[in-house]
Amino acid sequence: MGEQRHPLLIISCKLMLLAENSPLGPGLFRRLAKLTRSGVHLLLTASEPDQWFPTRGHIDDVLGAQGRLQHQLQEVGGDLDGIYYVPRSVFTQDRKRVDALRDILARYTSQPGDAMLVSSSKAFLKAAERLEIPVRPIPRGEDGMQTLVDVLETYPD
Repeated sequence: MGEQRHPLLIISCKLMLLAENSPLGPGLFRRLAKLTRSGVHLLLTASEPDQWFPTRGHIDDVLGAQGRLQHQLQEVGGDLDGIYYVPRSVFTQDRKRVDALRDILARYTSQPGDAMLVSSSKAFLKAAERLEIPVRPIPRGEDGMQTLVDVLETYPD
């Protein structure tokens, strides 16, 4: 049996935003760039911006963060497919996560085994496991950056 590939790498946007200010960030961005050059699709996930803000300021911040991450990956020769914003819901958030992951798989015409979710959100990891998407849990905080680097160094194994 051949090596299992994960051509769709789904990472929490929060983790990548932490990487921006981490000493491990430059190496992490270079590793992601190498993966995307080898054909891996990189998609970040984030909660949909709060729609009840009286100004666009918060939404502009969200789009600015997306632009910064895209720029950092491009500077080292990689590419970001985009950020998938998961709709918020007080009562149906678990279903929203599962639906978002199903939609992502459909958009990439991927099977669950062809993807991998990397996140520190236990709820999002659980949703991925329900769909049989391989997961890599990442601890919160600076310890998470080293774990993220380790996961990416061994990806797709």
